[in-house]
Amino acid sequence: MKKIVFIACLGALVAGCSTTSNTKAQNHSGQTVSLFDGKTLDGWIDQENKGDAKGWTVTNGVIASTGAGRGTLYTTADFSHFRLMFLMRHVTGNKDHQACVLIFCRRPNDGEKSLDALGGIQFQVPNGGHWDYRPTENGVKHNNGGGKEFTTVTKGTFNIHDWSQIEIVADAKTGIAKMAVAQPPGSKAVEVLDFSDPTAGHVGPIALQMHNAGLFDEYKDIKIEVNPSSDEFLSTK
Repeated sequence: MKKIVFIACLGALVAGCSTTSNTKAQNHSGQTVSLFDGKTLDGWIDQENKGDAKGWTVTNGVIASTGAGRGTLYTTADFSHFRLMFLMRHVTGNKDHQACVLIFCRRPNDGEKSLDALGGIQFQVPNGGHWDYRPTENGVKHNNGGGKEFTTVTKGTFNIHDWSQIEIVADAKTGIAKMAVAQPPGSKAVEVLDFSDPTAGHVGPIALQMHNAGLFDEYKDIKIEVNPSSDEFLSTK
């Protein structure tokens, strides 16, 4: 059983890394670490944290969106090849939208305005909606729902208000990512959504996205395995 190391900030674990916004996380093959200590947002950057307008908070051991406005909460560390596992539920929304997680994100440089949704690839959890937020690259336009790069493996019918267990395996080198969902947590998961585009892979932060104002989502038990020895799901076994 892999040792799970709980840390307030992943950057503190990583040799040669700091917790600044331009941190490049080193690979720690086979280690599973916690990205959330259950008490603080250490290790995360709140894009909407402008004075009192906080987009995210910690309450009762969960990361909760505040409904303040569109924005992201993203890791201080960058990732390339990983297995991300967490629990989530959608509480309510006005106007409503599915909860979203972003991978292959572009970290803004200091003083630079960030791209919409960090220019990442969006997985809507738990039922598998999606969006491609990449900026126009080499004359190719994105910022759309995507095409054949997204594959719906199982049409999700999960109750978004109940807790779901999410597993996302992604590799920036290949531009491949996939998501499996278990509801209730601990039950056998099913593969829901796949993504494949070799031009999309990008080493960068992982983000929780509040798609619009008025959304209240909750996340907890957020863990990551860096450089997993296998890209097979663990939760579908």
